[in-house]
Amino acid sequence: MFVVLAACRSPQDAAAPHASPRLWDDAALAGWGTPVAGLGVRPSYMTSAAYYAMPVDNLRTYPVYHPSREPPGYREGLVARGPQPLIDPSALHTRADWIAAGQRVFEELDDFASRTDDPEVIAHFTDAAAIDRYRDATHDAIDKDGVLLEYRWVVGLDGKLRLSFSDCFGCHARLMSDGSVLVGAPTNFDVSNAPVLGKMFAQIRVMPKRSRGEAFYAQYGVPWLADDPHVAVRDLPDADRSALLDDVGPAPPGAMFARLNGSPLYQTRMADLRGLAARRYLDTTGTHLHRGPEDIARYGILVEFAELGEFGPYQMLPEPPQRSRPPDEAMLAMALYLETLEPAPSPFPVDDLARHGKEVFDDLACADCHPPPHYTTNELVAAVDGLVPTPELHVSKRRVGTDPAMTVRTRKGTGYYRIPSLRGLWYRGVYEHGGSLATLEDWFDPARLRSDYQPTAFRGPGVTHRAVPGHEFGLDLAPDDKRALIAFLRTL
Repeated sequence: MFVVLAACRSPQDAAAPHASPRLWDDAALAGWGTPVAGLGVRPSYMTSAAYYAMPVDNLRTYPVYHPSREPPGYREGLVARGPQPLIDPSALHTRADWIAAGQRVFEELDDFASRTDDPEVIAHFTDAAAIDRYRDATHDAIDKDGVLLEYRWVVGLDGKLRLSFSDCFGCHARLMSDGSVLVGAPTNFDVSNAPVLGKMFAQIRVMPKRSRGEAFYAQYGVPWLADDPHVAVRDLPDADRSALLDDVGPAPPGAMFARLNGSPLYQTRMADLRGLAARRYLDTTGTHLHRGPEDIARYGILVEFAELGEFGPYQMLPEPPQRSRPPDEAMLAMALYLETLEPAPSPFPVDDLARHGKEVFDDLACADCHPPPHYTTNELVAAVDGLVPTPELHVSKRRVGTDPAMTVRTRKGTGYYRIPSLRGLWYRGVYEHGGSLATLEDWFDPARLRSDYQPTAFRGPGVTHRAVPGHEFGLDLAPDDKRALIAFLRTL
């Protein structure tokens, strides 16, 4: 048996796994998910037999350089080397081996479905001027080594070089001002709108046999709601639906995500994976327990390879197409690696202003929900009335009055929000569970409670003004105290 880590335990304290895991285990999945609000049932999962019937893809991938920065002979060398394994379980003898392999998996795992050797796509990534035509600071972002962060090269089993999109790394890595990359942090970049990339996106269309309206509803609809807002969006003409869903306010590229079973109407902030080892729940709405690294690995499997979209009597997605999956060892190694990532040290000084802010933090009793060292109680907080938590849930007695829409009007809805850690606030980019606010100053601005407020980040499709309600702690502070509190929070 391999070792199961308890949530909130340092992964360095446990021994290395010493047998091949079988992660997608029906018994382990049975009590993993939180019941869905409005239904009172847990989501269903692909069976273990069905998951392990998928063929395994275990191929290494490689960075894609801006053509002006690509080393001479780089692509030719990749082809000459031939297909290489992403992970070699026989070489994993120590915990350090597993963690090192997990870092490689996190950085190299690509979207298998997007791989292409289309000559037009390859030519685009060979032409510096073509890339620069569609590139800016946040689209097709380049790190200090000249790497285009959203893409990967892969040599297939047939020896052909293909281009694909980054998978985990493309959503959970942040380009810093000095050109370095903070791995595991929420992304702040996105792919460009170069027309040639449409060929890659077309390959990964989720439901090609359904109309776009039907596919939209299959991904996001909540049919157990009598007033499901996704119905009206489903029934719009395609052009009108696209225009509406693109009009969401000034959220930075990559900051927000209309994830499967979530909603474009109530988008999710891109998750910060740093500090993951200390969390009891996964997802903003606490959809799944974190009982150890196996659950992190399962969560990655769920969202990328095994989602059924089945909620009680409602089967929202068609049978998943036959596709490849990574080896279980790759997913477990990645989870072990992620549990080593701590929030990055803050560059903001612990000066007199920040020290006064710590006093304000203590006076407001913020530590009741956000105690050190992790600055969270690791509890859930109810967003609606009448919830009866299942025995395994840890629910705070506090209520903070935030907008409950994400917790009741999406398939990710549990009726709860996870109390977030305040560590790493300085780099996360947008604030509030729905990413409505661009700065901590906005968070502590009482004007956000008004219906005529313009959210400074995500507003929602077609929305220009709306309140950002709830969590009113600190809104009535004197200006100097407020500045001090913000200064303290930025040091965490």
